[in-house]
Amino acid sequence: MMEKIKTLLSLIIIIICLPYLVTFVVQGDFFNDSDQEEEAGKIADEDTERLILILAAEMPAVYEEEALKAQAVIARTNLAYAQENDQAEPEGISRDDLREQLGAEEYQKRYEKLKSCIEKTAGEVVTCREKIVYLPYHFVSAGKTRELSDEEQEEAMPYLKSVSSSNDLRSEHFLKIEFFSKKQYRNKLRAAYPDLEFPEEDLEKMSSVVKRDNASYVLNVSLPGKKISGEEFRRVFSLNSACFSIKEIDGQVRIVTKGYGQGYGMSQYGANEMAKEGSSYREILEYYYSGIDL
Repeated sequence: MMEKIKTLLSLIIIIICLPYLVTFVVQGDFFNDSDQEEEAGKIADEDTERLILILAAEMPAVYEEEALKAQAVIARTNLAYAQENDQAEPEGISRDDLREQLGAEEYQKRYEKLKSCIEKTAGEVVTCREKIVYLPYHFVSAGKTRELSDEEQEEAMPYLKSVSSSNDLRSEHFLKIEFFSKKQYRNKLRAAYPDLEFPEEDLEKMSSVVKRDNASYVLNVSLPGKKISGEEFRRVFSLNSACFSIKEIDGQVRIVTKGYGQGYGMSQYGANEMAKEGSSYREILEYYYSGIDL
């Protein structure tokens, strides 16, 4: 009797489970597919999150949406370029630092704004001659952006042409004037180049600008027995840009600096002003980078 009951129970279990078994065999491992879909969604969210935090590190969240969208495309392009060419990838800010930077009240609103800019430009990158390129940018130009003076560099980055960015003159970061005593000036140079002999009083013999590019950024500075780049001199004196002039005024050394950043590619301040005037992010990118495709 017990054997008959066991057999009957086994048949009932088989009958109940049979439809599920057939579905499993026909459709495959649906549990695994579901897990994979969930994981794919998670990865997509992580990619978006990463770009949001890169964008937050590169441009103020209070900027106009079209300017932020232009920077979002730059961030995505530079990330793709770095990955393709095995180079250092753009770094983002952490969520905690962003929250601290913006404050609790503004954080969620600004985060959603950045997220929207990433999503509205989803998948868009800049190419030139059908290749993903590296896009330099800076905060404020010296009135116009720079183009590469070296022929080999220009061939590699033909999209970097000098364009007017006159709106930058309105930025509070456009102009900076600093004064140094001759002793302070000489000591900074001596600390950077201890092997060189710098005269006590003669500014022209201590240093002089030798060459500028078409946007007035300094290309070369002459030191006693040595020539350095404008960017090197900028680092020695912690200047905002390499667009500077040096002059003796009443026994002191005056350095006047224009712009903020290296001056190549998109001016972020200029982009924001263009956005205020109604330009789209595509128009902004196509203005600052010549002959590109999105």
